[in-house]
Amino acid sequence: MVSDKPLTVFDTSKIKLYTDSAFNPAKEYSFSKDSTGRKILLNITWQEGTQYHIVMDKDFAEDSSEKKLFRTDTLSFTTKKKSDYGSLKLKFRNLNLTKNPVLQIMNGENIFKSVTMTSAEFTSPMFSPGEYELRILFDENKNGTWDPGDFFGKHIQPELVLPINRKITVKANWQNEVEIALD
Repeated sequence: MVSDKPLTVFDTSKIKLYTDSAFNPAKEYSFSKDSTGRKILLNITWQEGTQYHIVMDKDFAEDSSEKKLFRTDTLSFTTKKKSDYGSLKLKFRNLNLTKNPVLQIMNGENIFKSVTMTSAEFTSPMFSPGEYELRILFDENKNGTWDPGDFFGKHIQPELVLPINRKITVKANWQNEVEIALD
């Protein structure tokens, strides 16, 4: 859950997690705020294929502009099974690790996943199925994001992004392994 403004009130005793249609209390979980105070994190070891319900009392949180829920609300969802995901292994040939490469896995125009590469291999045991485009960002300042530079002020060029002219398709319940040669 994300708030537009930092939360000034956050009472974890007024937000509960339940499982199944009988709303049995979940065990061994905790809610917390991230360092910005805008995101609420749920820490739990998920059970696959399980129905969950987050019940939020109307007074569980309030942001710096005094916004809060109008009434008690419930967010319900079901976790996926491991077989709903595919494993993904990407091996890169000729990847220059001295240029601080960041693998950007694209879903349309959006960055689905961004990973700082410390080796020429990326592995994810549970990856959402779909078709993805890849690109490599050479992150000169090591901040993990593309920087447009400052040509007229400090004469800094934009960071280089190398598109990879190959789409990958990740299939559910499948070991998806791809080798990619960079020029």
